[in-house]
Amino acid sequence: MILEINQVSQSYDQHSVLDHITFGVEKGQLLTVFGPSGSGKSTLLKSITGLLEVDKGSILLNGKDITDQKPHERGIAYVFQSPLLFPHLTVKKNIAFGLEVKKLNKKEIDMKVNTLLGLLKIEDIKDHYPNQISGGQQQRASIARALAVDPAVILMDEPFSALDSALRTKMGELIKSLQKKLGLTIVFVTHDLNECLYLSDEIVLLNHGKIVDQGATHDVYYHPKTIESAKLMGEMNWIHGKKIDQQFVTPIGSFPCDFPYDQEGLLSFRPQSIKIVKNKDDNIFKVISIDIIGREHRVVLRYDNLEIIVYTYPDHFLQIGDEVSLLFPKDYLHYCVDDTNKTNKLGENSG
Repeated sequence: MILEINQVSQSYDQHSVLDHITFGVEKGQLLTVFGPSGSGKSTLLKSITGLLEVDKGSILLNGKDITDQKPHERGIAYVFQSPLLFPHLTVKKNIAFGLEVKKLNKKEIDMKVNTLLGLLKIEDIKDHYPNQISGGQQQRASIARALAVDPAVILMDEPFSALDSALRTKMGELIKSLQKKLGLTIVFVTHDLNECLYLSDEIVLLNHGKIVDQGATHDVYYHPKTIESAKLMGEMNWIHGKKIDQQFVTPIGSFPCDFPYDQEGLLSFRPQSIKIVKNKDDNIFKVISIDIIGREHRVVLRYDNLEIIVYTYPDHFLQIGDEVSLLFPKDYLHYCVDDTNKTNKLGENSG
């Protein structure tokens, strides 16, 4: 682990903001801290970088305890939500600033700055001042400035939140490309789910100052550990049912289940994890609405009084009123008994 956060807690006026936060970041990994507004994401980053002193716990970088070090001594760069550039310096001079503080010679500085101008695709504005360039260009310059000093870890606090959707997507693609190309270690904060899913190698899911789930992106999204984390990570289908013998019986069918107790609970699955098929079986679902959500179609299906949401691609050629069937891949189905927050895969014995 290049960065280790151990039992970090933070409070303001006796109100807990971070509660025993523990996770690690591998070298070359992009880890996203995701959660709703007010969940403690920005406080966590400020604690890691040293802008806030932690009340309890420790922060290690490359095995060294940096908890009490000053921000400029930590070897960690911070990219803020709003671009942080000196207004009286050109883009090129802003990027060079940290290198000049480190007293590198002019040839080294020029070589480094020119490389970063190229990587961030801002060569054409190198002699412009911050007030002469767009918000997206300012943020590119801020990222270049952070990279210039070769930090061990880069912290990014919702750096694209002020940008329009198209530019935000382009900036996300740029960060992902740079991270892979340069082997950067990044801790990225966002409350945008699509941004989180696209960028992340790993996710730490925060809510009310506590970690409610963490792990590989695919696992946190498709196999959430709790109902709380499932709901925080976007739309989920929830269907009431009951475990009878070795089956979980629901209005849309019965599914093999080896949970040891016969009791009521919920069947859950993401809208992306089931497939619409045209062939008819015993359970016929009627298409009642189709909405375009980015590159996908959000399809609402009805079976008796039950509605199910499915995300599909436009090549399904569905129309409102069509009657279809569904395929339910077992690996993406979960259940939860009514008296617990924990979710389990259908074939997973939790006894």
